[in-house]
Amino acid sequence: MTEARTYQTGKHLEAFLLLLIGQKPDHGGALMDRLTALIPPAWTVDPGRVYRILRAMEQDGLVKSQWIAEESGAPVRLYELTGEGRRRLREWKDDILIRRQSFDAFLTLYERVMPETP
Repeated sequence: MTEARTYQTGKHLEAFLLLLIGQKPDHGGALMDRLTALIPPAWTVDPGRVYRILRAMEQDGLVKSQWIAEESGAPVRLYELTGEGRRRLREWKDDILIRRQSFDAFLTLYERVMPETP
């Protein structure tokens, strides 16, 4: 039996965050919850990294934020996609499509070269 392997979210974390914010403006904690529900269970999400990326995206003009008061609890920073963020998200989509083609080619060849034996 092989050990379960976990993976740290990596390069595409910005793409996921942009997409989630594009779907619905939200605050960091809610974005973490939505991200965790979206990705495979083997992937782990570092909350500190999420917040660092959100700050960097805001500095780069990809998102804008404002503090809002919730009905209960402390105020939260609500993130919203900008026009520049939509442009970057399209770039991510193009990048991911090319990577998917590459991965599909790899898997197709792997199946031919290394067929599973019963």
